[in-house]
Amino acid sequence: MITRWAGTEQSMPVEKQLKWLKGEFALSEVQLAAIQVLHENYVPVCRTHCEKIQLARNAVDLAAKRVEGRDAGKRAEAVEAAQAELRRVEAVCREATRAHLLRVAAVMEPAQAERFIDLVLPKLGGQKHDESCELK
Repeated sequence: MITRWAGTEQSMPVEKQLKWLKGEFALSEVQLAAIQVLHENYVPVCRTHCEKIQLARNAVDLAAKRVEGRDAGKRAEAVEAAQAELRRVEAVCREATRAHLLRVAAVMEPAQAERFIDLVLPKLGGQKHDESCELK
């Protein structure tokens, strides 16, 4: 998941991703181990967010279909409510991921942390939420 934000090859096994992260940000073994623990602890959180987002997307689609043929105002209301929930769960995910990435950066030396943050935070809005959370 972490290297996903850095724009590296996403099909790498976790071990290779960690190796890349270590080399790219000059991490010590202690730093790398701490980041690996952060990642392992965040994976279930990430999966839960992605699942909630997928459910919210499905609800938007269902609202649009369920109200077809009915009053256009009711259809718009139902779709808007579902879209509002989707925006809410996406925002929760973004903020949680941002906090996670900042925790990862806090393990790094200051100059490397700044470079890491500059690399990953601008990409937060581009997450598709349609794949499992790994060190990508």
